[in-house]
Amino acid sequence: MKLNKRKIYYVFGLVVWSMIGIGLIFLLVSAIKKEDASVCKEVKVIFSEEQNYRMLDEHEILSSLWPGVQNDFPAGNKSASFDLFKLEKQLEKNPWVLSADLYFDQQHVLNIHVQQRVPVARVFTPAGSSFYMDASYAVLPVKSNDLISLPVFTNFYINPAIANASDSSVLERVSSLSKFILSDSLWMAQIEEIYINPDGGFELTTQMGDQVVQLGDRDDWKNMFMKLKRMYTHFTDADAWSKYSKVDIQYKDQVVCVKQSGLMQMTDSTKAVDSIMVDKH
Repeated sequence: MKLNKRKIYYVFGLVVWSMIGIGLIFLLVSAIKKEDASVCKEVKVIFSEEQNYRMLDEHEILSSLWPGVQNDFPAGNKSASFDLFKLEKQLEKNPWVLSADLYFDQQHVLNIHVQQRVPVARVFTPAGSSFYMDASYAVLPVKSNDLISLPVFTNFYINPAIANASDSSVLERVSSLSKFILSDSLWMAQIEEIYINPDGGFELTTQMGDQVVQLGDRDDWKNMFMKLKRMYTHFTDADAWSKYSKVDIQYKDQVVCVKQSGLMQMTDSTKAVDSIMVDKH
Protein backbone atom coordinates (compact mmCIF):
# COMPACT_ATOMS: atom_id res chain seq x y z
CA MET A 1 0.00 0.00 0.00
CA LYS A 2 2.79 2.39 0.88
CA LEU A 3 4.51 1.60 -2.40
CA ASN A 4 1.36 2.43 -4.35
CA LYS A 5 1.04 5.81 -2.58
CA ARG A 6 4.61 6.64 -3.46
CA LYS A 7 3.92 5.83 -7.09
CA ILE A 8 0.77 7.93 -7.02
CA TYR A 9 2.68 10.91 -5.53
CA TYR A 10 5.46 10.46 -8.04
CA VAL A 11 3.11 10.34 -10.99
CA PHE A 12 1.12 13.27 -9.63
CA GLY A 13 4.32 15.29 -9.25
CA LEU A 14 5.33 14.52 -12.81
CA VAL A 15 1.94 15.61 -14.07
CA VAL A 16 2.01 18.87 -12.09
CA TRP A 17 5.54 19.80 -13.20
CA SER A 18 4.74 18.84 -16.77
CA MET A 19 1.70 21.11 -16.71
CA ILE A 20 3.78 23.94 -15.23
CA GLY A 21 6.43 23.44 -17.93
CA ILE A 22 3.82 23.38 -20.69
CA GLY A 23 2.27 26.52 -19.24
CA LEU A 24 5.61 28.35 -19.19
CA ILE A 25 6.36 27.29 -22.74
CA PHE A 26 2.92 28.48 -23.82
CA LEU A 27 3.45 31.87 -22.13
CA LEU A 28 6.92 32.21 -23.67
CA VAL A 29 5.68 31.34 -27.16
CA SER A 30 2.76 33.74 -26.73
CA ALA A 31 5.12 36.51 -25.63
CA ILE A 32 7.39 35.85 -28.59
CA LYS A 33 4.47 35.87 -30.99
CA LYS A 34 3.18 39.05 -29.43
CA GLU A 35 6.58 40.65 -29.70
CA ASP A 36 6.93 39.52 -33.30
CA ALA A 37 3.50 40.95 -34.03
CA SER A 38 4.28 44.32 -32.36
CA VAL A 39 4.95 47.23 -34.63
CA CYS A 40 7.03 50.38 -34.36
CA LYS A 41 4.66 53.09 -33.19
CA GLU A 42 7.02 56.05 -33.35
CA VAL A 43 10.63 57.08 -33.98
CA LYS A 44 12.39 59.52 -31.66
CA VAL A 45 15.78 61.09 -32.35
CA ILE A 46 17.58 62.19 -29.18
CA PHE A 47 20.80 64.22 -29.25
CA SER A 48 22.87 63.59 -26.14
CA GLU A 49 25.34 66.46 -26.40
CA GLU A 50 24.78 69.79 -24.67
CA GLN A 51 26.51 72.19 -27.06
CA ASN A 52 24.76 75.40 -27.98
CA TYR A 53 24.93 74.42 -31.66
CA ARG A 54 24.09 71.29 -33.60
CA MET A 55 25.55 70.14 -36.91
CA LEU A 56 23.00 67.32 -37.27
CA ASP A 57 19.22 67.39 -37.42
CA GLU A 58 16.47 64.79 -37.21
CA HIS A 59 15.90 64.72 -40.97
CA GLU A 60 19.56 63.96 -41.67
CA ILE A 61 19.60 61.17 -39.09
CA LEU A 62 16.52 59.49 -40.53
CA SER A 63 17.76 59.94 -44.10
CA SER A 64 21.06 58.32 -43.13
CA LEU A 65 19.20 55.26 -41.84
CA TRP A 66 16.53 55.02 -44.54
CA PRO A 67 17.82 56.88 -47.62
CA GLY A 68 15.33 57.66 -50.35
CA VAL A 69 12.33 57.36 -48.04
CA GLN A 70 10.35 60.58 -47.67
CA ASN A 71 7.66 61.14 -45.05
CA ASP A 72 7.31 57.39 -44.58
CA PHE A 73 9.78 56.38 -41.92
CA PRO A 74 9.47 52.96 -40.28
CA ALA A 75 6.55 53.61 -37.95
CA GLY A 76 4.08 50.80 -38.58
CA ASN A 77 6.67 48.16 -39.49
CA LYS A 78 7.21 45.13 -37.26
CA SER A 79 9.73 45.75 -34.50
CA ALA A 80 11.37 42.39 -35.16
CA SER A 81 12.23 43.47 -38.72
CA PHE A 82 14.77 46.05 -37.51
CA ASP A 83 18.44 45.08 -37.34
CA LEU A 84 19.36 47.64 -34.68
CA PHE A 85 23.10 46.82 -34.68
CA LYS A 86 23.30 47.25 -38.44
CA LEU A 87 21.39 50.54 -38.25
CA GLU A 88 23.78 51.83 -35.57
CA LYS A 89 26.81 51.05 -37.74
CA GLN A 90 25.13 52.63 -40.74
CA LEU A 91 24.43 55.82 -38.82
CA GLU A 92 28.01 56.00 -37.51
CA LYS A 93 29.23 56.27 -41.11
CA ASN A 94 28.11 59.89 -40.95
CA PRO A 95 31.34 61.78 -40.15
CA TRP A 96 29.54 64.04 -37.67
CA VAL A 97 28.20 61.08 -35.64
CA LEU A 98 30.51 59.94 -32.84
CA SER A 99 28.25 57.14 -31.62
CA ALA A 100 24.68 55.90 -32.01
CA ASP A 101 22.45 53.75 -29.81
CA LEU A 102 19.12 52.38 -31.07
CA TYR A 103 16.55 50.50 -28.98
CA PHE A 104 12.81 49.92 -28.57
CA ASP A 105 11.15 50.87 -25.31
CA GLN A 106 8.08 49.21 -23.75
CA GLN A 107 5.78 51.46 -25.75
CA HIS A 108 7.35 50.15 -29.00
CA VAL A 109 8.97 53.51 -29.71
CA LEU A 110 12.27 53.31 -31.59
CA ASN A 111 14.70 55.58 -29.73
CA ILE A 112 17.74 56.83 -31.64
CA HIS A 113 20.36 58.31 -29.33
CA VAL A 114 23.01 60.24 -31.24
CA GLN A 115 26.23 61.75 -29.91
CA GLN A 116 27.66 64.40 -32.19
CA ARG A 117 31.38 64.93 -32.73
CA VAL A 118 32.69 68.18 -31.26
CA PRO A 119 34.99 70.20 -33.54
CA VAL A 120 37.90 72.05 -31.96
CA ALA A 121 39.41 73.77 -35.01
CA ARG A 122 38.62 75.05 -38.50
CA VAL A 123 41.44 74.29 -40.93
CA PHE A 124 42.29 75.44 -44.43
CA THR A 125 44.59 73.43 -46.70
CA PRO A 126 47.21 75.00 -49.02
CA ALA A 127 44.82 74.28 -51.91
CA GLY A 128 42.10 76.33 -50.21
CA SER A 129 39.73 73.58 -49.14
CA SER A 130 38.39 73.70 -45.61
CA PHE A 131 37.01 71.37 -42.96
CA TYR A 132 36.65 71.00 -39.20
CA MET A 133 38.72 68.73 -36.97
CA ASP A 134 37.79 67.26 -33.60
CA ALA A 135 40.05 66.33 -30.68
CA SER A 136 40.65 62.84 -32.09
CA TYR A 137 41.72 64.37 -35.46
CA ALA A 138 38.59 63.24 -37.29
CA VAL A 139 37.86 65.26 -40.44
CA LEU A 140 34.41 66.87 -40.31
CA PRO A 141 32.91 68.42 -43.45
CA VAL A 142 31.83 72.05 -43.41
CA LYS A 143 28.09 72.57 -43.73
CA SER A 144 26.28 75.52 -45.23
CA ASN A 145 24.38 76.22 -42.01
CA ASP A 146 27.35 76.23 -39.64
CA LEU A 147 27.82 79.19 -37.31
CA ILE A 148 30.65 77.84 -35.17
CA SER A 149 33.35 80.17 -33.87
CA LEU A 150 36.61 78.21 -33.64
CA PRO A 151 40.36 78.86 -33.93
CA VAL A 152 41.40 78.91 -37.60
CA PHE A 153 44.53 77.12 -38.86
CA THR A 154 45.87 77.78 -42.36
CA ASN A 155 48.38 75.88 -44.52
CA PHE A 156 47.09 72.64 -43.00
CA TYR A 157 49.12 70.26 -45.17
CA ILE A 158 48.45 67.06 -43.17
CA ASN A 159 46.13 64.23 -44.09
CA PRO A 160 45.05 62.90 -40.66
CA ALA A 161 44.17 59.50 -42.15
CA ILE A 162 47.78 58.81 -43.14
CA ALA A 163 49.65 60.99 -40.64
CA ASN A 164 53.20 59.94 -39.74
CA ALA A 165 54.84 60.52 -36.35
CA SER A 166 55.84 64.09 -37.22
CA ASP A 167 52.37 64.90 -38.55
CA SER A 168 50.76 63.38 -35.46
CA SER A 169 52.80 65.72 -33.28
CA VAL A 170 51.52 68.71 -35.26
CA LEU A 171 47.94 67.41 -35.02
CA GLU A 172 48.28 67.09 -31.25
CA ARG A 173 49.54 70.67 -31.02
CA VAL A 174 46.71 71.93 -33.23
CA SER A 175 44.20 70.26 -30.92
CA SER A 176 45.79 71.43 -27.67
CA LEU A 177 46.30 75.02 -28.89
CA SER A 178 42.69 75.17 -30.10
CA LYS A 179 41.42 74.03 -26.71
CA PHE A 180 43.63 76.60 -24.98
CA ILE A 181 42.35 79.44 -27.18
CA LEU A 182 38.73 78.32 -26.78
CA SER A 183 39.11 78.45 -23.00
CA ASP A 184 40.12 82.14 -23.03
CA SER A 185 37.78 84.78 -24.44
CA LEU A 186 40.67 87.26 -24.87
CA TRP A 187 42.56 85.03 -27.28
CA MET A 188 39.42 83.97 -29.09
CA ALA A 189 38.79 87.64 -29.80
CA GLN A 190 42.40 88.58 -30.63
CA ILE A 191 43.69 85.69 -32.72
CA GLU A 192 42.63 85.78 -36.37
CA GLU A 193 44.44 82.67 -37.57
CA ILE A 194 47.32 80.30 -36.90
CA TYR A 195 49.61 79.56 -39.83
CA ILE A 196 51.36 76.17 -39.86
CA ASN A 197 54.90 76.40 -41.22
CA PRO A 198 56.31 73.53 -43.33
CA ASP A 199 58.51 72.60 -40.37
CA GLY A 200 55.47 72.33 -38.09
CA GLY A 201 56.01 75.64 -36.29
CA PHE A 202 53.06 77.94 -35.63
CA GLU A 203 52.64 81.66 -36.39
CA LEU A 204 49.78 83.81 -35.12
CA THR A 205 48.07 86.71 -36.82
CA THR A 206 46.32 88.94 -34.31
CA GLN A 207 43.62 91.60 -34.49
CA MET A 208 45.93 94.23 -32.99
CA GLY A 209 48.73 95.31 -35.36
CA ASP A 210 50.11 93.70 -38.52
CA GLN A 211 52.94 91.74 -36.95
CA VAL A 212 53.33 87.98 -36.94
CA VAL A 213 53.64 86.26 -33.56
CA GLN A 214 55.93 83.26 -33.76
CA LEU A 215 55.28 80.29 -31.48
CA GLY A 216 57.70 77.83 -33.05
CA ASP A 217 57.19 74.18 -32.22
CA ARG A 218 56.56 74.62 -28.49
CA ASP A 219 53.34 73.61 -26.77
CA ASP A 220 53.52 75.20 -23.30
CA TRP A 221 50.75 77.56 -24.27
CA LYS A 222 50.10 79.02 -20.82
CA ASN A 223 53.65 80.32 -20.40
CA MET A 224 53.94 81.58 -23.97
CA PHE A 225 50.66 83.44 -23.99
CA MET A 226 51.41 84.92 -20.60
CA LYS A 227 54.39 86.65 -22.21
CA LEU A 228 52.22 87.82 -25.08
CA LYS A 229 49.65 89.15 -22.64
CA ARG A 230 52.35 91.22 -20.90
CA MET A 231 53.13 92.79 -24.24
CA TYR A 232 49.47 93.64 -24.75
CA THR A 233 49.56 95.35 -21.37
CA HIS A 234 52.72 97.28 -22.28
CA PHE A 235 51.60 98.34 -25.76
CA THR A 236 48.33 100.03 -24.91
CA ASP A 237 47.55 101.43 -28.36
CA ALA A 238 47.54 100.19 -31.93
CA ASP A 239 50.27 102.65 -33.01
CA ALA A 240 52.73 100.95 -30.67
CA TRP A 241 51.93 97.55 -32.18
CA SER A 242 52.31 98.89 -35.72
CA LYS A 243 56.03 99.52 -35.10
CA TYR A 244 56.74 95.78 -35.13
CA SER A 245 56.68 93.31 -38.01
CA LYS A 246 57.37 90.22 -35.90
CA VAL A 247 57.11 89.13 -32.27
CA ASP A 248 58.84 85.91 -31.32
CA ILE A 249 57.78 84.35 -28.00
CA GLN A 250 59.16 80.85 -28.47
CA TYR A 251 62.34 81.46 -26.47
CA LYS A 252 62.49 80.89 -22.74
CA ASP A 253 62.27 84.00 -20.53
CA GLN A 254 62.45 86.47 -23.40
CA VAL A 255 60.51 88.08 -26.19
CA VAL A 256 62.16 89.02 -29.50
CA CYS A 257 60.57 91.89 -31.40
CA VAL A 258 61.54 92.91 -34.93
CA LYS A 259 60.77 96.53 -35.68
CA GLN A 260 59.56 97.73 -39.04
CA SER A 261 62.66 99.97 -39.16
CA GLY A 262 64.95 96.94 -39.13
CA LEU A 263 65.96 96.91 -35.47
CA MET A 264 65.50 93.93 -33.21
CA GLN A 265 64.66 94.11 -29.56
CA MET A 266 65.36 91.35 -27.03
CA THR A 267 64.08 91.50 -23.51
CA ASP A 268 63.25 89.41 -20.49
CA SER A 269 59.49 88.88 -20.59
CA THR A 270 59.08 90.15 -17.04
CA LYS A 271 60.61 93.57 -17.83
CA ALA A 272 59.65 96.50 -19.97
CA VAL A 273 59.63 95.53 -23.64
CA ASP A 274 61.79 98.44 -24.83
CA SER A 275 64.70 97.85 -22.47
CA ILE A 276 67.38 96.56 -24.95
CA MET A 277 67.93 97.32 -28.64
CA VAL A 278 70.33 95.48 -30.98
CA ASP A 279 70.93 95.58 -34.70
CA LYS A 280 69.08 93.04 -36.82
CA HIS A 281 71.21 90.69 -38.96
